[in-house]
Amino acid sequence: MKKIVLVTIVLCLFSVFHADLRDEVKALQQWVNNPFSAVTLETERDAKLIELLNPEKGEFETTAQFELRKQEINTRKLAINKEYEQKVADARTEYDKCNAKLRVKINYLLTQSRETITMQGTLGSYDADTQKYRVSIPQRSFEIVVPLDKAPQVKSTFSSYQLKVSRQLNEKLEWDYLEAKLSGSAGEFSSTDKAPGISTSGTIASLVPPQLDSKLSFSESSGNNMLDAEETASLSIELSNTGKGSGYMVQANIALTGVSGIEYDKTIYFGELAPGKSLSKNCQIKGWTSLAEGTAQLIISFSEQNGFPPDDKVIQFSTLALRPPDTYIAETGINDYNQNNKIEPGEQVEVTVRLHNRGTGLAKGVAVEVKRGEGVYFTPETPSGTFNLGDIASGAYKDIVFHILTAKTATKLELSLDIRENRSQFSRLAVPLNLAFNKVERSADQMVITGKDTYASIASAPMLTADVDKDIPQRGKPDKNRWGVIIGIETYRHVSPVRYAIRDASIMREYFQKVLGIPSENLYIKTDDAATSGEFNTLFNPNGWLAKNASGLDSEIYVYYSGHGAPDPTNNRAYLLPYDANPNYASETGYELNQLYSNLGKLKAKQVTLFLDSCFSGANRDNEIILASARPVFISTPLPSVSANLAVFSAASGAQISSGYSDMQHGLFSYYLMKGLKGDADYNGDKKLSQKELADYLSENVSPMARRMGREQDPQLQSGDPNKVLLQW
Repeated sequence: MKKIVLVTIVLCLFSVFHADLRDEVKALQQWVNNPFSAVTLETERDAKLIELLNPEKGEFETTAQFELRKQEINTRKLAINKEYEQKVADARTEYDKCNAKLRVKINYLLTQSRETITMQGTLGSYDADTQKYRVSIPQRSFEIVVPLDKAPQVKSTFSSYQLKVSRQLNEKLEWDYLEAKLSGSAGEFSSTDKAPGISTSGTIASLVPPQLDSKLSFSESSGNNMLDAEETASLSIELSNTGKGSGYMVQANIALTGVSGIEYDKTIYFGELAPGKSLSKNCQIKGWTSLAEGTAQLIISFSEQNGFPPDDKVIQFSTLALRPPDTYIAETGINDYNQNNKIEPGEQVEVTVRLHNRGTGLAKGVAVEVKRGEGVYFTPETPSGTFNLGDIASGAYKDIVFHILTAKTATKLELSLDIRENRSQFSRLAVPLNLAFNKVERSADQMVITGKDTYASIASAPMLTADVDKDIPQRGKPDKNRWGVIIGIETYRHVSPVRYAIRDASIMREYFQKVLGIPSENLYIKTDDAATSGEFNTLFNPNGWLAKNASGLDSEIYVYYSGHGAPDPTNNRAYLLPYDANPNYASETGYELNQLYSNLGKLKAKQVTLFLDSCFSGANRDNEIILASARPVFISTPLPSVSANLAVFSAASGAQISSGYSDMQHGLFSYYLMKGLKGDADYNGDKKLSQKELADYLSENVSPMARRMGREQDPQLQSGDPNKVLLQW
């Protein structure tokens, strides 16, 4: 159909026939009578759709990936059908326009066939009432007006009169006789039928051309301005028309050279582009797993129905081949019931396994399943032997911890892991843990990974446990009047993570229970996406969880927070950031520190102690600005005052950051807070720890360590009675 339309337009604009008039009209009528057909476009569409039919699951494609690809194929099918519906509609519009122009041309040619000839006629009777003679020729009769006084003379001398008849070819290319004139001695007399006017021009309206221009832009998600394997980039094509005429059936045609392993849209249809208008469309460029490394070149050419396309364009970008992950068991450690570092039949054991990605690429959707031998069971602490670890970045690690109980009759552990990745070629199945009965194993705190990396650029995974994570003392029986809240937010929805916050919260839970004597049923713990703005309100607002449960005269409340804080420069106030908060809108989405202090101070509790491993400078533990509009200058936000029954231990002053301590895998403040609670802060050995003693210990250790990291961090204590005993044993 497209070829037919193009030929037809040429016929509209230029008469290419040099035969006589009849032949020219016949040729034009042949085009007009040719019915509209979209067969060519439909065949082109069907060829594209056939390529998408019956997709088969690839050898190295997971079921989830295959289902996602089928969804993408269905979306592509819908897009193709929509594109060709538009193409057919545009082709029909062009067809109708051309037919209308051709009919104008045909009508013009037919009027040019008009001629006047002399013919023999027969005179009929005269109608005196209408003063008309009927004059007949073989083809038809005319009524010729002759005045009554002239009628006798015309009749008597008719044989000497000349009959002139005008005729014109019709669409059947037969003569239509239009009018007649009778001329003689009495004068010239005309028929009542008059020929229509003759067209003064057969010229089709001249074409007003468009002026089409294009702009290209390339974008991709990784931010490296390259197309990575398994990445989808976007080529944006913007067309604008600065001319006075419309561009019709405009299409971009895309060809690729340079590299293999790229899927892309080969055509992008724009359709009509009116004067003064612009239109943007995107071409998806997908790098397959097989993407070769090199330089790709996309050549974009354009077509326009009447031959006025934009100039061709070329865009060039680099491609990056797949960087494979390499997830392996870096180290294994145990904590056994009788503390002899052996797994014995009939014994309950905690097993910690560190998985490290020493490859140069991201490990996607890692899931681990623990396989056991006969007589080896999971304990209630491990309801399932499956762990969904998500993505593991290059050089990063993640731990799994599971508890097993072995039967007394068991002879072999046969513990192994199935390490599955979204791409099955990167999965490892039945990887043995190499643990055996009655063999001395490394304890969890002895796990240090060295010399196992095959890529020099990938650092070894750090030690699994710090000294504060083990041998946590049991200071006494749980006290029903003691209550605890622990919030640890490492991964945020709108901002960079707080490294080690989950680990901080996890270990702090043991300190709350063992050292501070808080019963497990009196603990309220929320981490990551469970620590939303709604949870903060549920916890701390008047009539919230604390107010309803822990507001008693004998109550002692301990609150620990590890996560982001943020200032609001407009009101110079500090805010804690729940998981779903945005630091750039701290006053709207955060939980104001003033409000927290006020709500905690209103609780009818004997003592409320708040530990804040956070800062309010506008930066995170890695010294990175978290405010989109902030310059690299830290914002000083004064901390609000506290009520008499509230003591607040803060990780840093207002203008400082709260650092991470990578060697110990904790926040720097949290690490020394745990060491102090463990007993290191009891300098005089009286087995009593006052608020001041703990504050002094934090200052004497956190500040020097921060300076060794090249930072300033000075912990703060706000209390109405610093000498009050925090705990004793």
